[in-house]
Amino acid sequence: MYSFALFLYRQLVRLVSYVKPKAHLWNAGQSEVWDGLEKTFANNNRPVAWFHTASLGEFEQGKPVIEAYRAQFPTHFILVTFFSPSGYEVRKHASGIDCVSYLPLDGFRSSERFLNLVKPTVAIFVKYEFWYFYLQGLRKRSIPAILISAIFRPNQVFFAWYGGFFRSLLQCFTQIFVQDDHSKALLDSIGLSHVQVGGDTRFDRVVQHLRQPKPWAVLDQFIDNQAFMVLGSVWQADMDVLIPLINSTEFSFKWVIVPHEIHVDELRKWESAIQLPTQFSTESPQSGAQVLIVNEVGYLSQIYRGASFAYIGGAFGAGLHNTLEASVYGPTVFFGNKNYTKFKEARDLVEFGLAYPIENTTDLANKMREIYDAEDVFVNKQVQARSFVSLQAGATQKIMNYLNEQSHGIK
Repeated sequence: MYSFALFLYRQLVRLVSYVKPKAHLWNAGQSEVWDGLEKTFANNNRPVAWFHTASLGEFEQGKPVIEAYRAQFPTHFILVTFFSPSGYEVRKHASGIDCVSYLPLDGFRSSERFLNLVKPTVAIFVKYEFWYFYLQGLRKRSIPAILISAIFRPNQVFFAWYGGFFRSLLQCFTQIFVQDDHSKALLDSIGLSHVQVGGDTRFDRVVQHLRQPKPWAVLDQFIDNQAFMVLGSVWQADMDVLIPLINSTEFSFKWVIVPHEIHVDELRKWESAIQLPTQFSTESPQSGAQVLIVNEVGYLSQIYRGASFAYIGGAFGAGLHNTLEASVYGPTVFFGNKNYTKFKEARDLVEFGLAYPIENTTDLANKMREIYDAEDVFVNKQVQARSFVSLQAGATQKIMNYLNEQSHGIK
């Protein structure tokens, strides 16, 4: 049934690839993946550390461990695989990594071919992605498979009465590092003992960003030492709430808009709806511009530095995006009130009064005004947000300590 589901998935992607750009990229990537892997590994004789990240968010989550691994084992070959085009296309030329590739779709033959070709010394999966044949193949070969920054919830299939197949996937991991005690308790309840609370490596990642500023001339020139608010990873549902606030001119901010996905027609629609002078980051600077729409990728994690407030998109739709990228710099964070509760860090930020789920434009404006008009509150929240993030860093070191202690041929 699992194999048949994968077959149907592949056929469906092929079908919709004619009309869906992401599906087209994934389909093309799967068609070319073996040629790239064969060329890369045909003559490799270095130990291979295989990191699998589903998409861009998981890659950023795993990046601190990748960098720490590179520093600890400089002679090893680092392979990073992606499932999603949104991760692969952005990070296919990432520095410090020997090879970035799509992961061939799971299957008995494809997993055997991949593992026999790559011959990983260790496999590290970030947060999600449970591929049956790959995990079984690693287990059969006694290759340590480690899951990091994982988080589990009671309503997941692993804990259902019919979830035996999925529970068997978790048994394939040599070690599981979870983000919190609640996740560990859930895994304990189904008899998993190879579990350790390690924390969330995203805290380490954003602290790295804080300590390693990367000035961006386009942003610096646009801000010109004025107060600004960042609207990060936003979708149309978010902009329906935010554009009326921008147009109200209630706050004399400059506004930096970073879409989650860049679609030219959609961005032009936003530009037309915004009544303030607006420029795109790829265009020549415009004197008097009050709104900057960032129509290029790779800058968001640094854009939050110095912001008075931050709005994080996604919660009015499929799910909230990364709040920690903003919080590490101190701004109070806002997001939609529909789909954020499955994200632990978002719940924690709300509990500590460092983030606010909002219902509509009026709700957002009122909450911003309460904070902005009380200078002591405004400053205290900035200090508390930075402390909240920095105090939870350290997951990477726990994972590296485990790797260093192992005698599975990693060294």
